[in-house]
Amino acid sequence: VERTVQSIVDKLGIKNLDWVICYQSRVGPLQWLGPSAEDEIGRAARDGKSIVMVPVSFVSEHSETLVELDMEYRKIAGELGVAAYERVPTVSDEPAFMAALKELVVEALKGGPGPAITTGNGARVCAADCPACPLNEEQVDV
Repeated sequence: VERTVQSIVDKLGIKNLDWVICYQSRVGPLQWLGPSAEDEIGRAARDGKSIVMVPVSFVSEHSETLVELDMEYRKIAGELGVAAYERVPTVSDEPAFMAALKELVVEALKGGPGPAITTGNGARVCAADCPACPLNEEQVDV
């Protein structure tokens, strides 16, 4: 998330852009990631700032974007006096995103360099001896 956001900020090239990564969807009493979106909405209100919410962790529209971001957080922002609250749509089925996903799948099926089925930090998800793993199969034609 941090690298994605930093790349977006760098690409925008807006001098002195006031931005922060915040987190949503806390459930229950356990400690969650922070700062929370609610806290940052409050800070924006106190500082007289507008908000542009960019849900970089979501690739499709669903309850957390359509309800939580679009309705609940917009309402909180309005109640606190935030001048403007906008939310950037998710990438959804944007052609460049779909092409990038296709390329990842094609490379995975070809058995491209390194593990194709990985976690976000590059660690292999399946065991090296997993018989169902496409990494252990012969070359797949695509």
